[in-house]
Amino acid sequence: MQVKRAVSGAQCHRGRFRAPGDPLTLIIVKKLLIGLGLVSLLVVQGCQTIKQKPETAALQEESVAEPQLVLPFPEPAPVKRELDEDLVYSYLVGEIAAHRGELRLAQTHYQHAAILAHDAYAAERATRIALHLKDYQGGLAAARRWVELAPNDMTARQLAAVLLLRNQQPDAALDELDALIKIAEARGLDGYLYAAGTLSVESDKAGAELLMQRLHERHPDDVRSLYALAVMQAAHRKFGDAENRLRAVIELKPDWEQPRVLLSRVLVAQNRRDEALAALDESVRRYPDSELLRTTYARMLVDASEYAKALEQFRALHRLAAEDDEITFGYAMLATQQEHWDEARPLWQQLRGNPERRDEAGYYLAQIEEENGNDDLAIGLFRSVSGSELKVDAAIRMAQILARTGRLAEAREALQQTRIANPGRAADLYIAETQAVQKYGARTDALALYETALKAFPDNQDLIYNRALYVVELGEFDWMERDLRRLLDEDPDHADALNALGFTLADRNERLEEAYGYVSRALELRPDSPAILDSMGWVLYRKGELSEAAGYLRRALDMSQDDEIAAHLGEVLWASGERAEAQTVWRDALKHKPDSDKIRAVMQRFQAGAQ
Repeated sequence: MQVKRAVSGAQCHRGRFRAPGDPLTLIIVKKLLIGLGLVSLLVVQGCQTIKQKPETAALQEESVAEPQLVLPFPEPAPVKRELDEDLVYSYLVGEIAAHRGELRLAQTHYQHAAILAHDAYAAERATRIALHLKDYQGGLAAARRWVELAPNDMTARQLAAVLLLRNQQPDAALDELDALIKIAEARGLDGYLYAAGTLSVESDKAGAELLMQRLHERHPDDVRSLYALAVMQAAHRKFGDAENRLRAVIELKPDWEQPRVLLSRVLVAQNRRDEALAALDESVRRYPDSELLRTTYARMLVDASEYAKALEQFRALHRLAAEDDEITFGYAMLATQQEHWDEARPLWQQLRGNPERRDEAGYYLAQIEEENGNDDLAIGLFRSVSGSELKVDAAIRMAQILARTGRLAEAREALQQTRIANPGRAADLYIAETQAVQKYGARTDALALYETALKAFPDNQDLIYNRALYVVELGEFDWMERDLRRLLDEDPDHADALNALGFTLADRNERLEEAYGYVSRALELRPDSPAILDSMGWVLYRKGELSEAAGYLRRALDMSQDDEIAAHLGEVLWASGERAEAQTVWRDALKHKPDSDKIRAVMQRFQAGAQ
């Protein structure tokens, strides 16, 4: 079972009717991989570029708010200066010039104001503008003034180190980084990571890395300096060096979580995902109460499509942090995807208590109730979804239940009202309505609705494709071919249209070489599509190439336990004289789908003839 935001129509041997919505497994990957990228991880761990802030006074205010904070450098005595024309003029010209983009003029006047007023804000503005203009000498003068006026400002120390490095003064830059570490330490922060963040964005990567190496050599007994060096090497994509440093850090401080997490990312970056998963598995076993390690492991398992193992990790995470809605959400998604309804239901019910998650939780809870045959409850839950991107998808799902339970008119009314309220999704809603009508309504109504929809959206490929699949079921092959050729005229690489046309020709046992060409091209475009592999097997079967046909059909069935593929494979095996294997294939298919008309029809046709 694939839980979807808007379930597609009946499956067809040529493909599927197009409908809005993503499979749940894709949604899981999208939602659970937040923060998985290496760059994101580095940012979380402190390898950040220098942030803008409106005023240097922000840190001074913090020290006022926290009188117990003892900073390492004495602040200069405040200088009182009366505002005079020269000072006011410098400030005004600096601000106006900066606003107008006249940065050189702004830099000059801010620098002058910093000198006149002993003002760190003006020095900061001059420094930043100089950096933007790549005036590294002028910037260094401004940064030195900034440090003099605000010696405990971490950003001032960072920018001073950058400008000293760019002015070929690495020793002085190293002193600024040392000062940065002392200030950060006083504030309870990891100054080494701030230093790594400062240097990791430098264009002179070799010079920056050498400076970071020297900083580590100044503090050889502090394992944080070695980790920060590894962080910068990872940011520079020197993954082999970063891996070696990280393994050394882990050996020195095995209970430190962040190096283990970063090591897993570095291994993934080297295309060694299996090693990364093994390392995280070992880390989680060793430190079972670490939310960070377990969350990283769970999300990497999702990324690797190992959903059952990921579910195990989210179960454990939920035990550790039952009130964490992000963890609960991931757990609920995985439990739903793996059809653990009783496990998923209370999780979604818990999430409905969070206003930010209410619609999403109601939507997936409705799917669970639908899967369990509680149609009225599912309809009510779908109807409750409002004010979110899921509102339209919920209306589509609700309408499908209404149509399936004999309330087609009510279903159509719901879709039409939703279409009026959401014109941006009108095409999707037309598609949903056509599928409901063609499955549960009259043929004339379905064709009329397609005509109306295509007048509104004449170039919508999904509508054209869906109508082609529908009319061929009505025996209108020429009509189907016109629609599919229209799609192929617009897009010669429309794989679904190629596959549908090729399969249908083969199914009619007509123009087999032409059919083979269409399906071959579709398979080039989508070599791992079970539907297209099935079509290729069917074309080859019609051409009498039974062994080759069976090979394609086996591949398709391995990828998708679809009853129509199983029916085709069994027929080919039967025609090849492998009747026992054919019957095994059919029986296995019935275990997956006991009510399959396709399997029962082919079994009756061949087994009756054999008697």
